[in-house]
Amino acid sequence: MSTAQWLQHTSSLLECKQVDDLIDQFMQTLEVELALSDSFFLKPSADGRHLVPSASNDTGLLKVDGQASWNVTDFQHPFAHVLQTAKPMMLDYYSLAYWHDNPEFAALISEIQSDEGLLLYPLKQDNHVLGLLCFALKASDSVLQRQEWQQYCEVFVRHWQWLNKVADQTGQACQLTDSIAEIRDEMTLQVNLARLSDELVGESSGMDRLRRDILRGAGTVLSVLVQGETGTGKELVAKAVHDYSCRHNAPFVAINCAAIPENLLESELFGYEKGAFSGANSNKKGLIAQASKGTLFLDEIGDMPLTLQSKLLRVLESGHFRALGAAAEVHSDFRLVAATHVNLKEKVNSGEFRRDLYYRLNQFPVMVPELKDRLDDLPKLIHHFIERFNSHNQAQISGIRSEALGKLKAHQYPGNVRELRNVVEYACALTSLNGEIDVPALPVFEESLSAGEGNVQHEYEYEDIGDLKLAVAQFERNVIRTRINRFKGDRTKAAMSLGLPKRTFSHKCLKLEINE
Repeated sequence: MSTAQWLQHTSSLLECKQVDDLIDQFMQTLEVELALSDSFFLKPSADGRHLVPSASNDTGLLKVDGQASWNVTDFQHPFAHVLQTAKPMMLDYYSLAYWHDNPEFAALISEIQSDEGLLLYPLKQDNHVLGLLCFALKASDSVLQRQEWQQYCEVFVRHWQWLNKVADQTGQACQLTDSIAEIRDEMTLQVNLARLSDELVGESSGMDRLRRDILRGAGTVLSVLVQGETGTGKELVAKAVHDYSCRHNAPFVAINCAAIPENLLESELFGYEKGAFSGANSNKKGLIAQASKGTLFLDEIGDMPLTLQSKLLRVLESGHFRALGAAAEVHSDFRLVAATHVNLKEKVNSGEFRRDLYYRLNQFPVMVPELKDRLDDLPKLIHHFIERFNSHNQAQISGIRSEALGKLKAHQYPGNVRELRNVVEYACALTSLNGEIDVPALPVFEESLSAGEGNVQHEYEYEDIGDLKLAVAQFERNVIRTRINRFKGDRTKAAMSLGLPKRTFSHKCLKLEINE
């Protein structure tokens, strides 16, 4: 083979950008140009303690097992001797018999014939052996006398080392990039956690866990089920999931499944065509369609009728639905967030809620802690509600006295954060301009009243009332909320206990913004 041909092979070799491609081309060139019977390449393992083949080969003359390895300090095979001396070793058929004590080496050369031999050639750089070439060839072959292929090997070694160095540098760069990305993600997380703490107030471990769960859930495409007692702020959590998701620029559409009669809930969700039923005088776009590209929030999902649950499940599975009276289905790409204060698992077991819908809703559960479990957050919450009252009413309540704070801390808050908010707003309404909330401005909590339902009454400082309409509304709100809590959310029983028709009771709840 001419020098020009070896130069051409060298040029092609230097164009290789991957180590595996480089080795393949190098070995193929040597095998063809040197007319070898077979060949393979041994390189150090990652820990440098073994020599391993670059590829397996069970069809050639040399039987190379891809899982084989030879300890570099085990001199029962000739590879260790070549590594030690850094000199080529030519083994004819009879010399190979000396090494049959090593099972792996014996298997390697099992098909070498009497007129063949094995050449072990070290690949060196600065007298340090970096790998071994193993050639099966005719014993009479004078391949070691030819210099061109050995020079070709030197070029291979330099390029091999250069590619390894580039790979190491690339790996380090990737690690650095990953580290920077992790730092950036952590900074984004901390910024978002700080922003969320202005909306979901509290420094307790439960609130910190809640805020982190919200951000994790917002970063997924899973349906989110927000669970928690009445008044814990489940709608705030749902809105936060939307606001911190990739859908934050699209609509957030909310509906309370318990506040709408069963016969109207379906038309609210799916919409209807003109003439679909009596009174349908025009087309109406349903909430599912309105939430396309955004988030649909179904509050109190546990109160959804069973017949509607099956229709909702189909929409969640396919994204397709049909408006009432419509001839064709339409598609809505929405993300579902649902909330409930009841134990849906118990409703599933009792047959009141579809099991398949429950698992579809509960892809990413978020639990909102009760206020009684995080009373240390009370001072921050009270300050937050005072600031909110001042902003909405152009007031200047400066804070709360320690005695009043102590009384608020002694309460268990069956109505949770919503109850605390209403108590603070009521107290603010009875506090003079620039003053601090004091004990006389606080309502008397139910547990402090005398026994007997007929004797239950709140003690107010009537002389301090500055807004009669607000005070009356607050009184009604407290009575209705207390009664709903007593009957564990059953509005029918709460209405009957107050001597009100259910429709009147529901109207008052809507007017007073009571969502229990």
